[in-house]
Amino acid sequence: MEDGKFSRMQMQILSACFIVYFCAYIGRLNLSASLDSIMRDMKVLETAGGTLQTVFAIVYAAGQFVFGAIVDRLSPKKMIITGLLGSALSNVLFSIAQSFTLLCVLWALNGAFQAMLWTPIVRTIALNFTGKRRQRASFTMSFTLAGGHLAAWGLAVKIRQLVGWRQAFMIPCFVLMFAAAIAFFLLPNADRNKTSKDTEKAQKAGAPKASVRFLFTTGLLFVLVSAVTNGFLRDGVITWGPTILGMEEGMFTLIIPLINLFAILAGATIVRAFNTRVRSIAGFMMAFCLIPSILLYSFSASPVWALALMLGLMSAILYGSNTLYTALMPMEYDKSGRVGLVAGLIDSFIYVGSALAGTLTGFMRETMGSWKGVYAVWIFASILGAACMLISVRGAKKL
Repeated sequence: MEDGKFSRMQMQILSACFIVYFCAYIGRLNLSASLDSIMRDMKVLETAGGTLQTVFAIVYAAGQFVFGAIVDRLSPKKMIITGLLGSALSNVLFSIAQSFTLLCVLWALNGAFQAMLWTPIVRTIALNFTGKRRQRASFTMSFTLAGGHLAAWGLAVKIRQLVGWRQAFMIPCFVLMFAAAIAFFLLPNADRNKTSKDTEKAQKAGAPKASVRFLFTTGLLFVLVSAVTNGFLRDGVITWGPTILGMEEGMFTLIIPLINLFAILAGATIVRAFNTRVRSIAGFMMAFCLIPSILLYSFSASPVWALALMLGLMSAILYGSNTLYTALMPMEYDKSGRVGLVAGLIDSFIYVGSALAGTLTGFMRETMGSWKGVYAVWIFASILGAACMLISVRGAKKL
């Protein structure tokens, strides 16, 4: 029986995937840490400023759907390298652009290239890991979220303070190029027709392929709706957290990704304890988002340190559940040979929510004059996301 220990080759593949996606965040989340400065420099308000996050999310969501549909027939390694180099180019051009419209176009382009990274990474893990090793690899990858946010925010804030926000987009270019080199030398040249052992066995046994009917019978439709609320809440906190706290507070905003590290560990422990009940755990975690949402609504005039702790708690819950959505739930579809497609779909719908978190959140803040109305919407989103995920549990049993 297979244990949870990785082989030497698996360690190499997992290390490469980890470095790649960790670096990818540095070329994506630098926007959150610089958004306040960009809005001041370009003389735009919150609604317009939120457009940057919205266009990124829309293009990223569409890209996840497209690349998720084709990743099972392409080379994951080539797709990852192309995405990293394209994102590096987008960041460089963003750093020298002089109009807000051009900034929006370039950040949308960055969204397209960043969308080429996650689904091939999930497929690479599905092809090279099975059983306990696959679950352990998936949770190891989840630490890129907290670590990437910490590095991206910390680096971007410090660079912006020293030399301005434009350099916070120039320097990540070199980080992304380094990640592309890691992918080139360490990732395997997988055969585009290669399938995991579980998928091969299932295909020989006549397991059904993913279809529109699968969307309903396996509860995937409800998972996707819940994914929208997860993205809306997650990126609402990540995109607007620094602005809510005030960038003059500097590195104080790093409390949020630091707390995420502990949440991911807690999420891994819970999943191991309850084995395969991934959707149930995700549903209850979404329900727990009600606690910080209600606290933020009730104590919106609290000191900055208290707001940071509330935002950190909410972010921790969402990031603790993120691996369940983006890695473990797609693995449920391994026997149908559609891990990449489902991973792309779920991540795509998460970024539909992310798109709403950009412009819609900025619009609500601008029109209401305070963040209290935004917190009320977060309460509703938490309830909807939890309900949909728990409804989907019955469908998961058919897999």
